[in-house]
Amino acid sequence: MNIHITRCGLAVLTLALLFVAGCGGGGDSSPAPPAATTTNVSTTVIDGIVKNALVCLDRNSNGKCDADEVQGRTDALGAVTLAVPNADVGKFPILAVVGTDAFDDGVAVAVPYAMTAPADQTAVVSPLTTVVQQTVASTGATSAEAARSVRDTTGITASLFQDYTKVPAPADGSTSAAMVARLIVLATQQQQMAIAATVGTAAIDGGTISQADLDKAIQKNLLDLLADLITALGSPAVQAATTPAEREAALRAQAVAVAQAGGLTAASAAVAVGINNQASVAQPAAPVTAGVQLTDFNFIDASNYYVRLLTSSLAQATADANNMTKYVDRRTRSNAGTVAKWGTGGDPTRNADLNWNGSAWVGCPINFQSASTVRDAQGKSAYSYCDQRETGRTNRSTFDVGGKTMSAVYAGIATGGYTNLVVANPSMLGTATFPVGSKLFYQTTTPLTQAFSYYPSGAQNAPGFSNVVSQYSATVSAGGDAATQGAGVGCNSTETNGNGINSTTLEGMIAARAGTPCVFGPGSFVYGGVTYSSGPQNVWWGNSTVSLGKLGSAPVNSGAAPGYYSGNTHLRIAFKGTGTNPVTYYACQERFNSGSVRNCTSIGTGSYTIQTLGDARAMTFNNPPVQAAALNYNRVFVERGGLIYFGYQSKALAKNSVRMNTTASVAFLAQLGITVENPEVPLALTTASYLGSWDVRGAGKPIDAVTGTSIFIGANGSVSCFDRAANVSEACAVTITDPATGAFTFSSGLATASGSFNFAAGTVSGTYNDPTSVPVTGTFSGGRR
Repeated sequence: MNIHITRCGLAVLTLALLFVAGCGGGGDSSPAPPAATTTNVSTTVIDGIVKNALVCLDRNSNGKCDADEVQGRTDALGAVTLAVPNADVGKFPILAVVGTDAFDDGVAVAVPYAMTAPADQTAVVSPLTTVVQQTVASTGATSAEAARSVRDTTGITASLFQDYTKVPAPADGSTSAAMVARLIVLATQQQQMAIAATVGTAAIDGGTISQADLDKAIQKNLLDLLADLITALGSPAVQAATTPAEREAALRAQAVAVAQAGGLTAASAAVAVGINNQASVAQPAAPVTAGVQLTDFNFIDASNYYVRLLTSSLAQATADANNMTKYVDRRTRSNAGTVAKWGTGGDPTRNADLNWNGSAWVGCPINFQSASTVRDAQGKSAYSYCDQRETGRTNRSTFDVGGKTMSAVYAGIATGGYTNLVVANPSMLGTATFPVGSKLFYQTTTPLTQAFSYYPSGAQNAPGFSNVVSQYSATVSAGGDAATQGAGVGCNSTETNGNGINSTTLEGMIAARAGTPCVFGPGSFVYGGVTYSSGPQNVWWGNSTVSLGKLGSAPVNSGAAPGYYSGNTHLRIAFKGTGTNPVTYYACQERFNSGSVRNCTSIGTGSYTIQTLGDARAMTFNNPPVQAAALNYNRVFVERGGLIYFGYQSKALAKNSVRMNTTASVAFLAQLGITVENPEVPLALTTASYLGSWDVRGAGKPIDAVTGTSIFIGANGSVSCFDRAANVSEACAVTITDPATGAFTFSSGLATASGSFNFAAGTVSGTYNDPTSVPVTGTFSGGRR
């Protein structure tokens, strides 16, 4: 008998019988199971419930489910579980390909499309997670940052990562996640049909377009369309729909309109795919030099244009210890040859805007240095604009255009649907070519945070003449039936001919805006020899509501009258309702001849929040109505220095744009007769930088509508004045003797004055000599409206 001692047996002999059970061949134990190599990741695909969608872990981010990627099909509940390798869990986005073999709420899908979800938010794949993931892919933002940006754009208050098919639609008039999602799918399908024939054709980078390429291009384009889609959601046709069939028809019509206006075409798809392809190619590090970037341009002719450049001196372009570079925003506008220069805002007056940077209210004076990180090899960068007024991420693709004709390059820009660089008459580009070293940057800019901001001018101005909130007395604010109130009382008070007095506290504004209108009988006015009547409803709400914003740009008291009402819609707020800090939202008509707010209808309810920010308090609103999505900002009221300002928080709207590097910018602008300034030399103000309405009054004079003089400086350099006390226009002359400081001289009749306009603060001060007044000499002050 041969006895064989195994290693286990030797161990037993050595260590006695203590370990016998661990050696096998006896006892009740069994071998330890092998460690799991995969983790089950479950997800649900929804528009409605989507059955038979192909779902995978898109490890290479190519927008299709490759054979070597973990994948599966959704069941009748839209669910699928993927056995994901442990090393891949949480690292790659989930992709759902919804083909014509899939079913959406039991209905066969007619037009295929794709959806995605971020790597760390895989419980649901939906149209909403798709725009979040596209934001992540475009910017490198986290899923939380991207979701915050999308929620801000859409107005959705619920989580974007939940199954909205199981959540009741909001009853407060705010944005419905399910309706936004459906509108996104319909717009996606509309674009798929429009560009389907481009599969197999060439993109601008020479690559062959695949269906996955189109899916990715459409998803990126959705970020551009998102604001328009949400605006469409608030359209009367959608809001009036009551049955599922009516809503589907209304949403489809809106999706078609939005996609046709701003969606991809066969031509722009080739551009979009080429840009996406280029984004995956590592970019060489740019040399550190002083330079400029042409960012926005609208050229009519050599005397009428707008140009925005982002510039960096050599020192600003050199990264600091935190890998941050600096840049300066420079804007120039020529109006009939009169040139205005400034830094931030849509026009020179808005360079005075202030924003909360987290610790103080700050502005961005001329030549303010904003910051951005050095762009990485994938073309991504993070930025902080205007001291935290806006922060976000950018992603760009670079194309070499050296040796190409400017006309051909510009035609490609226009074909791609880019509208930030516009030349009214492209033939002016002639046969000029871009010099060697010229680059085009196709860039996606996605804001992730927006600060509370406001336009401060008005502190020195009369009520209702500026950006300050005013209110009426308690008897006027109380409203009522004007027919039952005596002459000069309540709604019949002469006070209603003006704007009341400045609000000084948020509590005072709240008390005066309780939503009790003044009810008048039928009204009429004569315009252009024609009498226009209000009809039976003629209710004035300006006394007891405050503005959230205005929709529409129809003229008021000019041009042809469309009727008693202009056609614009005013969105208003009253502080009434149930719960804590309640508000009611309204949509109102606008009287054509005066802009007066009439006939408001409740469109939703919400609440307000007040927070202290430094030496100010800010009021914001929760659950705004879906109609407010058409505004490009959220309303904020800022109480500061004894006044309340109409503030704003810009929405985080993604923007696709095309830019030019220094070499291309200089050559392109030179071809059109515009000389680029040296980025090493600070931007200098011009006389036209001080355009606007400046209200001035003698020291000690009351802040009211009938004191002092208003000086109007036009964009074309024209100057006019208005004597508020006499309520008449008056001849005057204003000469800005030093644009750098705003120093000026003034004359009107026998009166003369000298002083300075403060460009950054929007204030004015100086001394006067007027033989017709008492005292003859004195000081004055004021501000820009």
